[in-house]
Amino acid sequence: MRRLQQTITSSTLKRRSSLCPPTVRVVDTATAGLSSVVEQPRPQQYLILPHRRYSSTAAASRLPNDFLSILKSKHPDLKISLNKYDLDSHGHGESHHPLSPPDAVLYPSSVEEIQDILRLCCREVYREGDSDIPNVEIVSVIPYGAGTSLEGHLNFLLPQDDSDVNNNDIIEIPSSLFESNSSSGGSQLLKNEKKKVRIKRKGGISLDMCNFQSIGEVTPGDGFVKVGAGVTRNSLNGALRHTGMQFMIDPGADATLGGMTACGASGTAAVKYLTMRENVLSLTAVLPPRTISTAANDDTASRSKPMVVTCGSNSFKNSAGYNLPALFIGSEGTLGIITDVTVKIYPIPSNVIAASCAFDDLHTAAEAVTTIRMLGIPISRIELLDEISIRAFNQSVKKDELKPMMEEKATLFLEFSGHSESSVKADLSAAQAICVDDFQGSNFEAATDETTRSKLWAARHKLYYSSIALRGGGDNGGATSQSTIVTDVCVPLSKFADIISATAKDLRDMNVFGTCFGHAGDGNFHCILPLRQDDTYEYKENVFKVIDFMTERALSAGGTCTGEHGVGKKCSNVSLHLLQCNI
Repeated sequence: MRRLQQTITSSTLKRRSSLCPPTVRVVDTATAGLSSVVEQPRPQQYLILPHRRYSSTAAASRLPNDFLSILKSKHPDLKISLNKYDLDSHGHGESHHPLSPPDAVLYPSSVEEIQDILRLCCREVYREGDSDIPNVEIVSVIPYGAGTSLEGHLNFLLPQDDSDVNNNDIIEIPSSLFESNSSSGGSQLLKNEKKKVRIKRKGGISLDMCNFQSIGEVTPGDGFVKVGAGVTRNSLNGALRHTGMQFMIDPGADATLGGMTACGASGTAAVKYLTMRENVLSLTAVLPPRTISTAANDDTASRSKPMVVTCGSNSFKNSAGYNLPALFIGSEGTLGIITDVTVKIYPIPSNVIAASCAFDDLHTAAEAVTTIRMLGIPISRIELLDEISIRAFNQSVKKDELKPMMEEKATLFLEFSGHSESSVKADLSAAQAICVDDFQGSNFEAATDETTRSKLWAARHKLYYSSIALRGGGDNGGATSQSTIVTDVCVPLSKFADIISATAKDLRDMNVFGTCFGHAGDGNFHCILPLRQDDTYEYKENVFKVIDFMTERALSAGGTCTGEHGVGKKCSNVSLHLLQCNI
């Protein structure tokens, strides 16, 4: 099926490149990513928000006529929604990417239902009026968790009808890919034969995994739990509370474990507990169909079902061959539908201390982070906010909520945790000495009780919405979460201070409003870039220049264009560049 996948992937990349045309860049890698970038201007339509929208009024019109009826006949209890609200809510995440709804939302509750759904999404069909060349109808599938993704993962961006896409391309694929031929034994001659087909893209469906809610028993001493893909992070920790254990990966949103696995999530606690890649021991997934079902066989019961694979083990060490779970982590739904995952859990620390410290400039604060990490001081979280972030927070709170207001300087927010009060305090003292004595930090504060800790970290917790509020907050054409871009790059710690400072300078030099912040302990940082309806073309062009510059710096420094959000529709031009140059 490789040829068919290559054909579909090629057309997808072409479509992406037309939505986000690549610019011409010249990067001096000798300066470790701090070079200037020369680029051609983008087409004006690319800079207008909201982007192109696809109406959901023609629900199910793009799907094959018998698609849903076949599924209902096989699985009468399968919930299928064509409701406009459900379609729209499954057609976008929490980001600036456009609404692009599926043609139907399906709510499977078993692995068998998922197998039969995927089996129908790739089949050979002879339609009345067609030539002797059969159609291979492809229905796109996107798994849905909690809808909290930030990079357009849930956007189908499929044409409303065949007139919007070239569906007349005839290609040749191996005959062995067809179900009737592959099941007949498959001689070498047959394997070498080719068959002409016409690929037809027939809409898309969203697979809502909310029914996969199982949470396994926790055996004392094991340190892991098996959960369904639809279980959210907060639900899992609520169920684990009586055990004294907790799932520690915290992306901020109450995302599902399946979605966090598929996108390779992490968050503020990654500096101590690492990311999903290191915390998933095993998983189960339904793979795409291995063959194309034939037109003469519409009975899903007799078709060869897509494979269900379980990879990994429940042991913390495993050197038995390939690390297959890692292949699915970060695959973003492209390799299969994840149905359950086994994740590590940790004892809830009995001693927690939060702290904050202000610095004269962003570069100095970032250097302090690198020093703390390189000296091996145990730390649970270490977040860095620039002075614009603090200003946004100060303006978003009432005067009586925070006395005095925070000093508008680059600020570090730290957290230390453990089971020994003396060791946690020793870690705090070591970090304080570095911040204050070595890097001239000021206003170093610490707190142990939960209420004071939350107040000390309030600027970090409220950063996203306070940044949006500083540009109008949705009133009179102001910025909203649907018009706000959140970037995501990760770089080696030795380059972190230079690159985050250079990005903040870009914002100032181009007169773009944005807050810079990062999970500084692992070199991951973001910009929150709210856009208003009345922003000029030139302003939006500068916004995308900032994004391009920070991405190019990260790549040229040996980092990545996404540390935790995933690829999605992010930086399509960068993705194309990587595909063309590095693969």
